[in-house]
Amino acid sequence: MLPHLINLAALMAHPRARHLLVACGLVVGLALAAGTAMLLAESRKDVLDHAGQDLKNLSLVLAEETDRTFQATQLVQLDLIQHLHEQGIDTVQKFEQELGSLLVNLDLRRRIASAPQIRSLVLISRFGDAINVSSQWPVTPANLRGRDYVRALAEDPGRETFISVPEMDHATGIWSIVVARAFTALDGRLLGFVSASIQLDSFEQFFARISGQGDPSFALFRLDGVLLARFPHIDGMIGRNYADAPNFRREVGSLDHSVLQEASMLDAAERVVAPHSVAHFPLFISATDTEDAILAGWRVQARSLVAATILIELVVAGIVTLGVRQLRGQERLVAANAAALRAENELQLARERERSEQEVRRRAMQFDVALSNMQQGLAMFDNANRLVVANRRFSELVGGGDAVPPGTTATRIMELAAAHGHFSPEDMAALHRWRKTMVGRQTTATHTFDMTDGRALTMTHQPMEDGWLATCEDITERREADIRMAHMARHDALTDLPNRVLFREKLEEAMAYARRGKSLALLCLDLDQFKAVNDTLGHPVGDALLQTVAGRLIQRVRDTDTVARLGGDEFAVVQAPIDRPTDAADFADRLLAMFDDPFEIEGHQVIISTSIGIAFAPQDGQDADQLLKNADLALYRAKSDGRGVYRLFHGAMDAEMQARRLLELDLRQALRGGQFEVYYQPLVALHAQAVSGFEALLRWHHPERGMISPDKFIPLAEEIGAILPIGEWVLRQACAAAAAWPGELRVSVNLSPVQFKSHDLVATVTAALRDARLAPGRLELEITETVMLQDTVATLATLHELRSIGVRIAMDDFGTGYSSLSYLRRFPFDRIKIDQSFVRELGKQRDCGAIIRAVITLSRDLGMATTAEGVETREQLCALAEAGCSDIQGYLFSRPVPLGDIPAMLRTMPMVADLLRQAVLVA
Repeated sequence: MLPHLINLAALMAHPRARHLLVACGLVVGLALAAGTAMLLAESRKDVLDHAGQDLKNLSLVLAEETDRTFQATQLVQLDLIQHLHEQGIDTVQKFEQELGSLLVNLDLRRRIASAPQIRSLVLISRFGDAINVSSQWPVTPANLRGRDYVRALAEDPGRETFISVPEMDHATGIWSIVVARAFTALDGRLLGFVSASIQLDSFEQFFARISGQGDPSFALFRLDGVLLARFPHIDGMIGRNYADAPNFRREVGSLDHSVLQEASMLDAAERVVAPHSVAHFPLFISATDTEDAILAGWRVQARSLVAATILIELVVAGIVTLGVRQLRGQERLVAANAAALRAENELQLARERERSEQEVRRRAMQFDVALSNMQQGLAMFDNANRLVVANRRFSELVGGGDAVPPGTTATRIMELAAAHGHFSPEDMAALHRWRKTMVGRQTTATHTFDMTDGRALTMTHQPMEDGWLATCEDITERREADIRMAHMARHDALTDLPNRVLFREKLEEAMAYARRGKSLALLCLDLDQFKAVNDTLGHPVGDALLQTVAGRLIQRVRDTDTVARLGGDEFAVVQAPIDRPTDAADFADRLLAMFDDPFEIEGHQVIISTSIGIAFAPQDGQDADQLLKNADLALYRAKSDGRGVYRLFHGAMDAEMQARRLLELDLRQALRGGQFEVYYQPLVALHAQAVSGFEALLRWHHPERGMISPDKFIPLAEEIGAILPIGEWVLRQACAAAAAWPGELRVSVNLSPVQFKSHDLVATVTAALRDARLAPGRLELEITETVMLQDTVATLATLHELRSIGVRIAMDDFGTGYSSLSYLRRFPFDRIKIDQSFVRELGKQRDCGAIIRAVITLSRDLGMATTAEGVETREQLCALAEAGCSDIQGYLFSRPVPLGDIPAMLRTMPMVADLLRQAVLVA
């Protein structure tokens, strides 16, 4: 251009030529400025686009590594949950009582030793209490109910995993997050939580290793806007929610496919942003660099180019000026200046190429560090299917460990994998077929290959602007873990039998055949007295017994039958098909006989029986629910009939159960409806020849059925828990009545074993005495041997506490149990009540009289009074008086009467006194 200007200036020999020369100079100057501006704008766009592509690749790598970190953490939790299921942790009580030991703490530490990203592993109860913590022993009591992950998992039963808001340990200044997972029983009940604490500096250190030059920042967000980690780290940002920031939704909407240029929502700097989602978790990575850092080199080049342009503009102006004044004399000077400018431009271009090469090397180094730290195999191919770059893991999976050189075609790489024995011919054929389907596709696709050597690989094809990205991963361990979890979801963790879920499926299948004319039998089994085995020999022996029972059941069923554990000590067998009902009855006989042989468990010989209920399809039920219900009714009858037997369902059982349910509903309303009344039966002191007190007895006046026997409704009230408010009401009524009686007449109240399990029993008795203003010595509480069998240590503690407030304690129905004498030694009862079954046979069975005399003698020697129940004849009265019995109770004196009838009953006492005097004289 300069030679043309000089030649043009040489032609300008008259005044108009000077004007023309000036106009040309202006045109050239404007064109040069415009060209420089366009060049700068285009080069600026190229630099930003190149930086955006690099950031996009980095965000992909960071997202993959973050995903692997969280998946590794999740695998530790799933393996721990599977182990706990196998240990039989299937109730809230077991979770809270059996997982707080040192052995469990050591197991937690072992599990995180191979997972450096996990800071601590914590077992949390469903109520938020920390049961065991890998990072401390002994465990400091703490309640985590207020933590966001406990609330989220407890409030949403369908949610399995939650990633918490970051928290800082003020003692160490370390930030961490919690990945929590719900721990549920196999039937879906929530038992607690397993949480893993991850130090956020592990992410930030990885971010720092690939940060390189410039002013990059990498951030890990939850999809709801919470910032989990950032490099460079700023405490004030961690844990804040940026969901309302102007650009947050833009980043979420651009995940995985767009690069943004915007003001950062974290520091307000203008940045190039490449967001990428974390595949298996509600997280995403935001890789950014400031425009100032990205354009730093460009600005140097731009300043040089602008300076050169300005210099050229000045030279042009000078040429025009000098050309006007001295056209020919300045021709050589213009040429020299043009040469200088060309040299300067060439120098600037050389410097620019050097800086570009350095930037490329820096980006390549960053990318290589990121690729080398990935757990997945990754390779980039160009549009001609030639390898551009691959990491070490990719070479290990498909290249036999040798680095695959760039330029190798995808087909050649698969041939190398086959040559190294990584893939069989069948595997190769599957890979080729899949690869062909990917040619030309512009969508991301993932396929899983089941290899002939047992491995499972996932291959992902992801299109890029100038080629495609391939990732591969060996998911064999994850697949096996998924298979184990699927098996656990449908099988009992202790016995490996089908659980309720799988059993229900098998029963539904069998019911489908039954509806087409083939009969089946459903047998429900319940082990008798299994709780006693657990209580006396411990849960490990109980678990081993269940496993042995399951093994014997499996040996006795056919291939077409299904045996399952429904929970606790309940088993079920589906016999399908059967020819006639006697097939099921014969099978039940064989199962009962199976329990005749003792079970040898850990050096203990365990003798146990089972009860069986049987229902048939289609006659006893057209669907699974009805059949299960009827089999349970038959099982209930078997247990009621003495256990160790089987019973077949019949229609009357359902009617009986419906009647029982109606009675249960009426019983729940009886106390509120005022249908109960306390009757009183006198206790007569034999030698004082007078009434010494009354026993309070509950009666139920049903508005439709009339008087209902206590034998029918008391056991039902105990079973459904209604005995607690009923028993408290009886106690208060009896104390209030006794407070109005003259003298020292006492009142005797029966306590149910269910009441004795209540922790409020002592407080209830104290409150009843206080409200009635009754002296404690006038209240006598009667208990049976069943109470003593429940929990000897706790029972004796409660008895001593009642004795300490002055209440008298009597042993009721003495002689009907099998361990009464040992209880008499361990607790000094005030009174022994001789059961009426012995009194009734006095004079008929010699052993009854001997037993009564022995009990009276034993009681007298131990300083205890005796009361004989059920006295109805003079002969019984005389025999008891002769034996030295203290008190008498029975129809001979009075039936139980309402409170208002006591005065009339007492008016008959002169006649009673005559009876007593005669008996004493005879004695």
